[in-house]
This record gives sequence, structure tokens and C-alpha cells, in this order.
Amino acid sequence: MQAVRNIPGMRSVDAVTGPYDVIAVLEADDLNVIGQTVTERIHTVSGVLRTVTCLAVTVR
Repeated sequence: MQAVRNIPGMRSVDAVTGPYDVIAVLEADDLNVIGQTVTERIHTVSGVLRTVTCLAVTVR
């Protein structure tokens, strides 16, 4: 988890119970940066087998 915590833009990384092992919150200026970070940085961390990416939206 420390390797994921050290990724630029990472706001929080927590071990959780349930269907996922870890929930990480990443903040970036645009979707391209998020996509690049997930594919080039998170997917290359040892032990990461797959990811699910969900975007936060504002509900009015």
C-alpha cells in the first residue's frame, strides 16, 4: 500500500473489508491524468491484480 500512497495525486489509501481490498482516492486536473496514473503507475505496483475506477460527481 505504501507504493500506492507515494503516487503523486493520491489523497488517501485505505484497506477495507468487503469485495475490495483497498480503496484509493486520487485527485487530478483531468481524466487523462487519472487514466495515465491508473494504467502507468497503479497497475505496475507489485500485488495489484486489477482496479475498478469510479469517478466522484456533484449532484445538484
